[in-house]
Amino acid sequence: MPAPDLLKDGARQMMVCNACRYCEGYCAVFPAMEQRRIFTKADLTYLANLCFDCRDCYYACQYAPPHEFGVNLPKLMAELRADTYRDFSWPAILSGLFKRNGLAVSLISAGALVTILLLVLVFMGTDVLLATHLGEGTFYRVVPYAAMTVPPLLIALYGLVILLNGAFRFWRETRGGLSDVIDLHVLWRATQDAFGLTYMKGGGVGCNYPNATFSQSRRWFHHLVFYGFLFDFVSTSVAAFYDHFLGWQAPYPLLSWPVVLGTIGGVGLLIGT
Repeated sequence: MPAPDLLKDGARQMMVCNACRYCEGYCAVFPAMEQRRIFTKADLTYLANLCFDCRDCYYACQYAPPHEFGVNLPKLMAELRADTYRDFSWPAILSGLFKRNGLAVSLISAGALVTILLLVLVFMGTDVLLATHLGEGTFYRVVPYAAMTVPPLLIALYGLVILLNGAFRFWRETRGGLSDVIDLHVLWRATQDAFGLTYMKGGGVGCNYPNATFSQSRRWFHHLVFYGFLFDFVSTSVAAFYDHFLGWQAPYPLLSWPVVLGTIGGVGLLIGT
């Protein structure tokens, strides 16, 4: 839960912004902000998760530090978002990982790779691991099909459950109404904004990234990550269709759909990150 001092300062900063409204065309935060005069914890939680951290408002603000008002919405929203991520994660014991996200991801990734290698050595042996395998089904001679599919499937289902649970708790925390969830017009507009990263355009000239100058680079990097992941997902889905319905087992030819889509997605992820 956000600290009382953070909530108090957040309400103060939003009241300053609400009185000024110079930045109202930058992103979705400001039109939503104008619907309130007093800002509760639920309001601040909602506004923080509308912010894309483009930082245009910070560089445009006449009340930003070193002004005595000390308005710094990107910093405020980032701190509030981090608190919501911790609050809505499950189990609660894992919420502390958000405080050291980079370290946690690195250790988990390295641990997973080492674990897979050790399991292959224990159950399959060095002869299988170091041998040359050719032809269809060679992937499964090193890592069996069940071992390759069941753990990722369980992890994906866990992630989906956590996502839905977090979304429900966020909706309840921000006191959303049922009509807000089933409004198809609003849902379609939000989908367009999300897939186009509309609010990373700032006022139209992009984010202040990687420095104080305006640039569209951060928006394009995010596009590459998202659509790179999407291409990889489609690649995996096509490969699953080939395997289960057509009986074509990997590895696939260089110019096949799974390889082409996966390569495009992988390159996008590498550039975007």
